[in-house]
Amino acid sequence: MYVELKNINKSFGSFKASDDVSFGVEKGKLVALLGPSGSGKTTILRMIAGLESPDSGQVIIDGNVVNDIPASKRGIGFVFQNYALFRYMTVEENIAFGLKVQKLDKGFIKQRVEEMIELVGLNGMGKRYPSQLSGGQRQRVAFARAIAPNPHLLLLDEPFAAIDAKVRQELRAWLRSMISRLGITSIFVTHDQEEAVEVSDEIIVTNHGRVEQVGSPLAIYRKPQTAFTAKFFGQAGYLNDYHVFRDFKIIENADEAFTRPEFVKITKKNEVEKYTYSAVNGVVKDVCFRGTHIELRVAVNDSEIIANRRLDEAPIEIGEDVSVFLYRIFVTKGNEVYQLLNQALDEDYVFI
Repeated sequence: MYVELKNINKSFGSFKASDDVSFGVEKGKLVALLGPSGSGKTTILRMIAGLESPDSGQVIIDGNVVNDIPASKRGIGFVFQNYALFRYMTVEENIAFGLKVQKLDKGFIKQRVEEMIELVGLNGMGKRYPSQLSGGQRQRVAFARAIAPNPHLLLLDEPFAAIDAKVRQELRAWLRSMISRLGITSIFVTHDQEEAVEVSDEIIVTNHGRVEQVGSPLAIYRKPQTAFTAKFFGQAGYLNDYHVFRDFKIIENADEAFTRPEFVKITKKNEVEKYTYSAVNGVVKDVCFRGTHIELRVAVNDSEIIANRRLDEAPIEIGEDVSVFLYRIFVTKGNEVYQLLNQALDEDYVFI
């Protein structure tokens, strides 16, 4: 592992920001620290950077314990949420800042700045000031400044948070491509599940200062290991009484049950459905166009189910009686999570 945290604890007064945190990041990987606000992810990032010190435990980078090594000596590039660009410096001067601090040769600095401007796609903008750039362009400058000194590790704290949705989506693909080309080990903080899934090789899910689960985006989404991860990932539709839905195994003394839109099939009463005999009746409460699909909210007794319907399927109206079939549900009991497949499905049926 290129970066390792071993039994890290960190408190701010009575608030425990990191509670026995341990994980590793392989060299060259792009890893997301994902969790809700206050889950401890930014504190972890700042301890890796050297901007905070752990109360106990070890921060290891490239095999070396760096607890007592100052941030400036750790060989780390840092991209902040608010860009942290110098307002009265041009793009070129901002990118050159770290190189000048290292007192490198002026000729080398000029060449390196030109390389960085080309790399991040800001040709012709070197003489502009941050106020003359869009949010996406400012973030590219911040990225260029962070990697100009050729750091061994890149840390990004919610790098897309201050950017509007359309540009944010474009920058995700751009960032993944850049980091892949550079081969630099990178860790970024986010509370956006979609962002973590789209950009990262691996996700570290945090909650209340603890690591809930570590794995690939697909593995965590498909096989959550804790009740929190199961509820945090995806769009949960809670089932107040999952016994109403037919052909599921009963978990005694369960705490909660919920499903996801992709685990639900909604059919009109006049449509043929293979598993009609295992479906239950529901009433459509809301219909929302989501661009690529129609989102339905359907009431079944005291539960509200969220489901998606293709644009090429017959339209469904608010107030319409429909049939609801659940392929799969999650049931939690304490911190355990059970993933239950509808027993009406054939044994060789695989739902993706």
